[in-house]
Amino acid sequence: MTNRRRAGVLALLLVGGCAGSAPPLPPDTTGTTSRHRVTAADFSAADAALSCSQIAAERDMLQATIRKANADVAANRESNQAATMVGAFVPLAYIGTEGNYADKDAIKAAYARQDVLDRLAVFKHCRSG
Repeated sequence: MTNRRRAGVLALLLVGGCAGSAPPLPPDTTGTTSRHRVTAADFSAADAALSCSQIAAERDMLQATIRKANADVAANRESNQAATMVGAFVPLAYIGTEGNYADKDAIKAAYARQDVLDRLAVFKHCRSG
């Protein structure tokens, strides 16, 4: 393959990688210029029934989940980096890496739930702290 052809393929790959669109943002409900105001209809019946103290307790639980999952990811980071370096010479070393996919999914879900609880706390005028 000629250098010109390689450059063309590389350019197409770069352009193709940038062609995807980002997912849509959720509606702005808490900004000073937001056009969508939060209503009870924005929450499930179970969430709408939560008291401020229940919201605070669930937020605390979510923070503990996030801290634990982040600690698990950090604990594997060093061994994953070592396996990656060894993997440059011994391809089977990649088998020893831990992707922490369950932890990362737990973090993502916890942050999504935390966003719902934050909006609910604002809607219900709960005091933070």
